[in-house]
Amino acid sequence: MSTVSRTARQPRDLGLDAARGIAIIAMVIAHAVPWFQAPQPLKALIGQVNDLASPLFALVMGVSAGLVARRVLTEHAARWPTATQFAVRAVLLVVIGELLGKINLWIAVVLQPLGLTALLGALVMFLRVRYLAVLAVACWLLQLLNTYPGNEPNDANWRQPAHWLHVYVLSDSHYRVTGLLPVFLLGLILGRVGHARPRVLRATLALGVLAAAAWAFGRAMGWSTYPGRFIDNTHDLALSGIVFALVGMAAATAPRAGTVIRALLRPVATIGTVALSLYALQFVLIRLLVQHGPDWLPFGWKPAVVFIVACLLISWLWARLIGTGPIEWVVNVLSGRRRVRRAGQRAVA
Repeated sequence: MSTVSRTARQPRDLGLDAARGIAIIAMVIAHAVPWFQAPQPLKALIGQVNDLASPLFALVMGVSAGLVARRVLTEHAARWPTATQFAVRAVLLVVIGELLGKINLWIAVVLQPLGLTALLGALVMFLRVRYLAVLAVACWLLQLLNTYPGNEPNDANWRQPAHWLHVYVLSDSHYRVTGLLPVFLLGLILGRVGHARPRVLRATLALGVLAAAAWAFGRAMGWSTYPGRFIDNTHDLALSGIVFALVGMAAATAPRAGTVIRALLRPVATIGTVALSLYALQFVLIRLLVQHGPDWLPFGWKPAVVFIVACLLISWLWARLIGTGPIEWVVNVLSGRRRVRRAGQRAVA
């Protein structure tokens, strides 16, 4: 069988898609919270769900980049078309984030710092794994020096590039490159070495548990847990590492024992294939339910439930019946993803 045929028929990664699906579902749930006052136990749980979403997105993005880089290196294909395509995709994420930010809602848009993170990732995705590991540890430790988060208003304006970069790289109190880049680099390493290998999954789980212990120690010592500071980002690393490892282990369970588990993961994985479109859909539904909500849907927990169910159902149906999400399709076309794939296939055919 030719390399082209193997590439064309390569199945999707259930664990990776499920992790992406969990990340976007967590974000949808977190964005429904402003509709109602949750009791304290539920509020604490939703807080963990909210903290999981963005670092898990960054981790999955890194794994995806690592898998592509690994394939390019294995096939000895040209590196620059893939790196360029990833860089263009990253810029498109930033542009989409800026456009969504014009819709004045309570959602803190994550796409700008995610796009900047991916742009930096495109520059280093073909480095040796040992160098990526050093870079990831260095970026994670450099967060100790970052005292900016929350010190400036989150009013980044692209017409002021220096201030715009300062906010999204250092000072935004919700999402910033300094917090997302170490997790992205971890994902890049996992993709390069084989993220679904049992030994790699166990190591990822151990790293997540170690980060959780460091977070607990930091809290006990009274270190700042303010969003964006070192302890808060260590907590994000713990959540994303543990969840990613557990989802990967669940997806790799033995066929007979894992039938039920994989059946539960498949709808989540299906939603994960249209995560970017679902992210944009949230803005539309919140605007409709808040500004043009029907009389039978008073402000409270009911619109929150309608919002969550509608987001997930529409996304699942689109992915099942149509396939690629509309935003994903646009990004793929504009970034030349198909052209890069065809060029790589011709080079190794």
